[in-house]
Amino acid sequence: MPLIFKIGYNVIPLQDVILPTPSSKVLKYLIQSGKLIPSLKDLITSRDKYKPIFISHLGFNQRRIFQTNGNLKTITKGSRLSSIIAFSTQANVLPEVADEGIFETVYGKFHIMIESIEIVEVEKLKEEVEKHMNDNIRVRFVSPTLLSSKVLLPPSLSERYKKIDAGYSTLPSVGLIVAYAYNVYCNLIGKKEVEVRAFKFGILSNALSRIIGYDLHPVTVAIGEDSKGNLRKARGVMGWIEFDIPDERLKRRALNYLLTSSYLGIGRSRGIGFGEIRLEFRKIEEKEGKYTSSDFKG
Repeated sequence: MPLIFKIGYNVIPLQDVILPTPSSKVLKYLIQSGKLIPSLKDLITSRDKYKPIFISHLGFNQRRIFQTNGNLKTITKGSRLSSIIAFSTQANVLPEVADEGIFETVYGKFHIMIESIEIVEVEKLKEEVEKHMNDNIRVRFVSPTLLSSKVLLPPSLSERYKKIDAGYSTLPSVGLIVAYAYNVYCNLIGKKEVEVRAFKFGILSNALSRIIGYDLHPVTVAIGEDSKGNLRKARGVMGWIEFDIPDERLKRRALNYLLTSSYLGIGRSRGIGFGEIRLEFRKIEEKEGKYTSSDFKG
């Protein structure tokens, strides 16, 4: 089974800087220019929409920096920003993961320092799954998350409606969230042609889940620029949703996929910082009840 690398950075501008849109471009530039973990260049340029890489937006005061209203974000010299790169690759990146130092970029000069390094065996995430089988699952969207409801179209219809622009869901269902997580997981382990399984898994998760609570809100966010320099915007979702899946077998699978996405994100444009999620857990109250797979037979 593959490994997931997660590297946390402190990013300190050595001059007043205007951050790019999105702010994840600072670290993305360093990778593409071969200055930071150069082995990831091919992964970054891959057109695979479920590729196993996540580069977060820069963060300040525990919040991610992203553009919503067209105003550029200026950061003063010496501010301590944070960022995360998470990825899985077969390349030998061990000699590169400790890269840090002072780097010139097209956005200014930055001091990049490693704050943390975590290496996770995907197979061992199953041990974490068992710890939370008696918990409610809360998915918190740390950065704007772009989830297309067309993921839940039957595969026989997906081609027919491929050109329909339905935008992104601002009130995502449990099934939509876990279907995206399933696709990320399958790409990570090399499983192909999973559209039918992703559809079935999403529909089952919608039907057999129980919403405990939510605090979700839409956010319009700039995702980059077009060829003429105009901002491209999308409407995504932030906040949290808490749920349980009473079917134990289904919940075990959902937890496994969501734990993977807690490193690699979910939804579109994960490689530039969108779709960052954090998992939180709460013990199921006795009055909420608990059911097993056998309760759904017959």
